[in-house]
Amino acid sequence: MRPGGGTGPGTAGAEEGLGDGVEPRDPLARPLPSVDMPLLRGQLRAARARRQAVLGTLATVGLVAAVVLLVRALMPLFSGDDAPTLAAGAPESDAGEAEPAVPGFEDDELGAIDDEALLAMAAQTGGADVSEGEAPGPDAPVPDATGPVPAASDDAPVTPGAVARFEGTFGQALGFRPALLSAGLTEMECVAIERAVQDELDFRRCRPEDAILHERDAEGELLRFEYHDEPTSYVVVTRGERLGELLVERIERPVETNQVVRSGTVRTSLGDAVAGAGLGRDVVGIFVEVFEGRIRFSSQARAGDRFAAVIDEERLDGRFLRWGQVRALAYAGERAGEHRAYWFQGRGQRRGDWHDPDGRSMSGGWLRVPCRYDRISSPFDPRRMHPILRRVVPHNGTDFAASTGTPVWAAADGEVTWAGPKGPNGNLVSVRHEGGYESHYAHLHRIQRGIRPGVEVEQRQLIGTVGSTGRSTGPHLHFGLKRGGRFVNPMDAINGPGRMLPARHLGTFRRQARALSAQLDARMTAPVPAATEEVGANAAPEEE
Repeated sequence: MRPGGGTGPGTAGAEEGLGDGVEPRDPLARPLPSVDMPLLRGQLRAARARRQAVLGTLATVGLVAAVVLLVRALMPLFSGDDAPTLAAGAPESDAGEAEPAVPGFEDDELGAIDDEALLAMAAQTGGADVSEGEAPGPDAPVPDATGPVPAASDDAPVTPGAVARFEGTFGQALGFRPALLSAGLTEMECVAIERAVQDELDFRRCRPEDAILHERDAEGELLRFEYHDEPTSYVVVTRGERLGELLVERIERPVETNQVVRSGTVRTSLGDAVAGAGLGRDVVGIFVEVFEGRIRFSSQARAGDRFAAVIDEERLDGRFLRWGQVRALAYAGERAGEHRAYWFQGRGQRRGDWHDPDGRSMSGGWLRVPCRYDRISSPFDPRRMHPILRRVVPHNGTDFAASTGTPVWAAADGEVTWAGPKGPNGNLVSVRHEGGYESHYAHLHRIQRGIRPGVEVEQRQLIGTVGSTGRSTGPHLHFGLKRGGRFVNPMDAINGPGRMLPARHLGTFRRQARALSAQLDARMTAPVPAATEEVGANAAPEEE
């Protein structure tokens, strides 16, 4: 658990004083049930008004008591008809004497009224807080200026020492702090919690259904705060051992994962068939992406085609939560043929990929196009006439024409070897890859922060933006590729066949593929019925 929290009125300076959980005291600081922080200006005015109300009530009660004592002192001087009548309308007893003006006290107790009794009477008559530093009782509602106090849950478990548990939701609040106020927390507690959880919560992503819970002890002190923003985890804030210290932790809820097989037959479209099999529409996109280049679903899909998928099913507390990673796919059709793909991530690999039954990557060449582009303005050409120098200068790369500011990604995993200005190349980033390859990204408008020599980058990681720096006639990305120190055509690597898995991973892959194939075979062994009804191109936008 990480010590957090704070004692200031806002988020500024949140990095200071959080190491030990206690910040330097402010002259206006006062202790609270769960935090120690200075009062805000509005709270100072409210506290002053409460003090004035209490003092005014005390003065009134004191004046009444003094009048009663004075009347009792003057009573012996009068007798019979000369006895004065109490203007306050106090009823006379059978002995002809007036009852005490202060309710709840007998004659011999009037002189023994202490400050605590007067404060209690003032709270009953004036309706004001008896003390700004005193915590409310266990049955007292938490002050709330923006909404009702949530009802305590009777069956929810509470932490040791807690006597009340309050539950609410973010609702339609305009911000995180207003939501906490509506849930029954005080302004000072809201400020402290907001500062404590700012590294664990993105306040911009709060949703109306997010649950807010907190627990209090018999003195009304805040013991525990919970914010449930995700189905599989939630943030917990508890009090530390030091005064004003708040401990923040994100609690992960255990998720059960099981592999299941779903299959179906295409009748109208692949999207309808996948949905009918109980899978989400996202799985349709996985089919299209994995089998791209092998199956054109817009024209080759036919009614009667069969499909199957092995997919991870995630459950929380025994209830379905969501679909996880797709492990294997199979598709068989009259015109599309039969195809299978297996997801594999070997030990030590940064991420997984889809492979065919032989272990070759199905995502095309190992190198990806490094940006979205309008056109190829200049291909790789060792005999190109330079547009500026007007002489033959080899063009050792491919130019992708794109507008300034277009994101540029690393074409493959590797290590940055250069990042900065370099002569006619303008802003240049160079990345070294496995197999003796090195890629170059020239004329960048801006290099992404953190991209410097020695940094490891992953494929599709942002490294800069398209520009026109250096010797350039317009905004474009010059993408070059070297192998063994010599420039080669990068499009040959981009459009080439996928890479085979390294030999050290092939044995593991084949064992996993056999196990997955057995599950697919159970659903795909039945012959595909012949059909002439075409799914047609009308379903293509839905599928893709």
